[in-house]
Order: sequence, then structure tokens, then C-alpha cells
Amino acid sequence: MPFIEHRYATGPTTATLLMLLCLTMAPGAWAQAPETPAPARLSDLWLDQPALPAEPGYAYYLRQQHRDTLPFQAMRLEEELRTVADRLAMAGQGHAASGVSAWRETLEAHQATDGRTPARADLAALLASPRHDPPLSSLAEVGHCEMPDWVELWSFDGVTRHSWTPDMGLQRLLRDQPRDHRHPAEAAWVVSPQSPPRRIGTSAWNAGDTPLVPGSRITLEVPIDDRAADWINQALPAYLSTRLPGEACTTLPLPDDHSQAAASS
Repeated sequence: MPFIEHRYATGPTTATLLMLLCLTMAPGAWAQAPETPAPARLSDLWLDQPALPAEPGYAYYLRQQHRDTLPFQAMRLEEELRTVADRLAMAGQGHAASGVSAWRETLEAHQATDGRTPARADLAALLASPRHDPPLSSLAEVGHCEMPDWVELWSFDGVTRHSWTPDMGLQRLLRDQPRDHRHPAEAAWVVSPQSPPRRIGTSAWNAGDTPLVPGSRITLEVPIDDRAADWINQALPAYLSTRLPGEACTTLPLPDDHSQAAASS
């Protein structure tokens, strides 16, 4: 019978190698990596307060990116308002030109404050819509204001404040003004502390109405067919929505580790 040579593997088997590998691994190497904690958000800051604001609808926050851009928006508005005032004067609308010039002067005064990001900042709104709950690391300021007792009207008489009453509406406010303070504007923008700006007709053919809440700002549209005026009619309400919702306001301290994160964002 022919001789059959049997060859036996002399090296370690795959199973042996795996066993040795397991034995040499550091203890805990198979443990799951710890999860990165979720970033702290504005709702967390409200929940850490001993009490919520008495008027939650007048809470606000300011994103760092908005703090950096608001001064440039204001400067461009001032330039365009100067241009439009000159064109109104040349068109024979001297009273409207004077009012628009007063708007520009008021904007200069507004630059003394940082303003806010135009969004709901109260705890109920943040919990109802978590995707609108900003990380604290993105914020430059958080605070809340007392509910004011006025509404602010940007008319062709300049910028004036009027005592708020529970039954106040847009049409009533405008009817109480002399005709040349509002004519010939055909629409106004209502800027509420709690909602985005809304455009509402003010002439006989397109008149609408809406209740006014305390702290509302109302601006008439510039009544000339002009590219700069068209831009102002959109940009001014948007800028007014970044103003603080009141005057008696309290700023909340942000966490100590927040300032570095905000500066680097």
C-alpha cells in the first residue's frame, strides 16, 4: 500500500488568533462609547429660572449672527430713507418727506440697543416647536420685557406713541390721525411682538383691520413708485421686528461656558 504523507498545520488557527486578540484587548474596549450630551438650549435656560416671566410673550433672544448684521441693515435703511425723503420733496409731498426724515432720525436712536432675533422666545413656544429652540451657544443675549402700554406709529408726522386700549385696532388708530399724517399711503405694516410683520390695506378700496397688541409698531408704506421706496416698504417692517418688545427689559445671565462658544460661532 502506497505511503500517504499527512501534513498537519503547525501555525495557529484563526480561532486561536481571535481568542488571543480578545485576551490582549484592554478591559472595557468592547463597551459602548459614551454619548455626547445634547447642547443646552434656550428652553433649558428658562427651566432653570426660579420663575418664568410674568408676560412670556415679551421674552426675546438675540443670535450672535444677527447682532453682527443689524447695524449694517440700519445704516442702509438710513441711506435709503434719505434718498426717498429727497424724492418725496421733489414730488411735492413735503409733509411725507418730513415724516420720512423723522423715521431716519429714529433709526439712528434705535442703534443704541442690540435688538432681538424676530422669533418667539417664550418657553411654551419653544417646547411646542423644538426645532425653533436655539442652542445657548448661538445666542448673544436673552431677556424679557414688561408689557408696554403703547403702540408706535410710523406715519408722515414722524414716529409717535399712542396709549394702548383693549379695543384698539389698526383702522381706529389711523382714523384718529389727521389726514395728512396718513395720506396718500394705501397700506401699512403691523409689527407685533409675537408674530411676523403683516401688510394690511388702508385705503377705501383695500381697507383691512387687525387688533393691535401692546408694543405693536405700525409703519405706513412710502407712497411713491420708486425702487428705493419699494425696498424700504419691505425692509423697514423687517427691521422693526428686531426691536425689543418693550422698554423695561431684564437680561438673563448666560452660562459661563457660553461666551467662548458664541464668539467662535
